[in-house]
Amino acid sequence: MIPGPVGGSIHVTVPGLSDLRPGETVAVHVIKQLDAGKWAVGVKGRVYPALSDLPLEPGAVLKARVGGSAGRLILTVVSAEPDAVLSALAAHGIPAGGLEEIIARALARSGLSVLPETIQKLKTLLAQAGIEPRRGARSAATLVDKRIDPGSPVAAALLRVLAFGQKGGEDPRRYRGRQLPDTPGSVKEWAHSLGPKAPRPSMLQAYNHRAGRSQTWVVIPFAFTSGGGRLEGTLKILFDVFRARPLALSISAGEVGLYLPLQGRRRILSVFCESEAVKRAAERGLDSLRSKFHNMGLEVDDTIKEGNTFDGFSPVEEGDVLPSVDTVG
Repeated sequence: MIPGPVGGSIHVTVPGLSDLRPGETVAVHVIKQLDAGKWAVGVKGRVYPALSDLPLEPGAVLKARVGGSAGRLILTVVSAEPDAVLSALAAHGIPAGGLEEIIARALARSGLSVLPETIQKLKTLLAQAGIEPRRGARSAATLVDKRIDPGSPVAAALLRVLAFGQKGGEDPRRYRGRQLPDTPGSVKEWAHSLGPKAPRPSMLQAYNHRAGRSQTWVVIPFAFTSGGGRLEGTLKILFDVFRARPLALSISAGEVGLYLPLQGRRRILSVFCESEAVKRAAERGLDSLRSKFHNMGLEVDDTIKEGNTFDGFSPVEEGDVLPSVDTVG
């Protein structure tokens, strides 16, 4: 437990409309410290900038009562819960703060057990694949969820395909001697080539057709060419295999990430950017994006979030609310 924050307050700036209402009690996920007294916190699936002098700890979950008025809210902490991932690492004698913690949190976000042998396997896999750990760890965790052995010969190659468009990623058709179609003409030609005799299945097809024990993600690489420029990335769909419907989708392309939940009363698109330059460019197009999404009955978050609060599949605070997480069993 974290006794210090209880009874203290966290001041949250809420741009635009918010689901937070004075008087209600909410779970506050402490994501990271931005500066002295400045934090990024997650509440109801959204990330907010916050000010507090409390001894907060990244990863902690606080229960707080909402007060204040629209735009400037005060969250009074009524209780604090220990960080389940840090507790699991400590129980196994694994130090926090390094690659092991990154992998452990990726496993937790995938609804999987945080076990020493699994962490070691994924640590070795990430080194073999040469993928940046923050994004690669979540992709690697989905392999475990789909019962694909991280130590198998194809695991590293598959991990690079899942990271297409990112540093270390590879074209998914490289292993079949064909490049992704990246123009309308090449897409049409590729579609006509699909006849009754299906081509040899790829490892990506095998990944997408395999259901996960906790979550089932389908990954679709894409390449888009326009005006001499080329954009590569992946579209990921979280699929409910029991109800046969999508639950959420995300897009990773270069330094930009998008996440859209497809369930619930409010469906709000979140935008994540890795650098300030890309963030400024995204802000210039935000009004146009918001207008297009409004016509589809969807919303766009007013705040463009930092890239390190998105792991390529979902916002980092989403992992704290997965009901199926078993961190030690």
